[in-house]
Amino acid sequence: MERRLTEAVIPALRTKKSQEEIYHSGTPSAGLRITRDNAKTFFIRYRSPILLKGSARPVLRRFYFGEHRSGRPGEARYLTLKQFESAYAVFRGQLAAGIDPQPVGRRSRLPPIMAEMQGETPTVLSAEQVPPALRKLFPKGYALHSVSALLADYFEHHGPHLKAKTLRSYQETAARHIIPRLGFLPIPSLTQHEVRRALTEVSQAAPQMARHVKKVLSGAFEYGLAHVPGITTNPCHGVKVTVPRVRRDRWLNDEEIVALLRALPQLADQKAADAYKLILYAAVRPGEAFTLQAEDIVTISGERVWQLRETKENRPFLIPLLGPIAEVINRRYLEVGGKGPLFWQGVRNSHYPPALRKANRDLRQLADLTNIRPHDLRRTARTHLSALGVSEAVAEALLNHAKGEIEATYNLYGYWAERKQALTLWHAKLAELETAKAAAA
Repeated sequence: MERRLTEAVIPALRTKKSQEEIYHSGTPSAGLRITRDNAKTFFIRYRSPILLKGSARPVLRRFYFGEHRSGRPGEARYLTLKQFESAYAVFRGQLAAGIDPQPVGRRSRLPPIMAEMQGETPTVLSAEQVPPALRKLFPKGYALHSVSALLADYFEHHGPHLKAKTLRSYQETAARHIIPRLGFLPIPSLTQHEVRRALTEVSQAAPQMARHVKKVLSGAFEYGLAHVPGITTNPCHGVKVTVPRVRRDRWLNDEEIVALLRALPQLADQKAADAYKLILYAAVRPGEAFTLQAEDIVTISGERVWQLRETKENRPFLIPLLGPIAEVINRRYLEVGGKGPLFWQGVRNSHYPPALRKANRDLRQLADLTNIRPHDLRRTARTHLSALGVSEAVAEALLNHAKGEIEATYNLYGYWAERKQALTLWHAKLAELETAKAAAA
């Protein structure tokens, strides 16, 4: 069946057969395969320029470009019709040049002249050939000279120069937003137009990610300009991100803190309640709280402290075990037998664990607090520290914020005693609110 496909037509396509192929009139021998359970996959049928059957006739092969978003979720490589048409043009161009862009299977036979070519770089790097640290990003490998290949080179060679948390964030952004949209494109085919279209798609799904996507992609091309022969331009230059920056300023006043403290014991997941308490009482980042390990509780100079080994500033940071901080940590420490995670297994500080996401929805309802997020509790602590008369230097040190360049060079004081005093003031303020909560009850 052949017809003219459009973005308006594709979402409505259905079939009662086990599968049906619709050839797109704009891409001869290629189109969309639809299944009964509504999977929609772009494909091409072609004769390989290098693979032969026994009669020396070119082998008829099939290649799948990716899924259309209107179908059943597939392998997370989603294409618009326009992207499929671009990928199709590149694929046909490689066929015309005598290249089969698809990896050669074990049962396929190369012509003798091709088999004799030893040491020739393959068109596609298989998953086994991808560096082990990058296999999660490219579980099926990638085509050489593609955007995916550039990202792999960038992460492998420039990644060690980035902070561990920054590198992880860049790789997650690439995996979620860049590789599914642009990874298959040959580097010369990536134009400003393609970058703008990708950023538009990202901004529709996750507006604040568009700027970060451009940053990662542009960083890879800047690396390529310096280290990869053949890259002469950065297609991200001149592309503006039109999504306005959103600066979040949500914090809780005294009445809202009382509502929060009243709601925490009512949460079904008390692990989440304890994580909230640590964020509020210690003014730590959410990821620093819910990734806490028993091994992070250490004794230094006779004092038991919470040692943050991986922070946003990429330097160790100590938190005194005072008042409610000590109560939560000591209780959870005993529950896990002094070993392993105090909260959830296998979580990373770049993503909220599902349990915390669910607890946040419950907390909003129980406390009647609209649009509250875990990080708002850290902002709440910082705001109230100023109200309590804590100096800016001590409050910023308590939150482990990076100092300015000159101050970081000359002022190396850690404010340990002052930070403990500031936490004592903050805990006293929360205790007064707890008393007010009990009186109101």
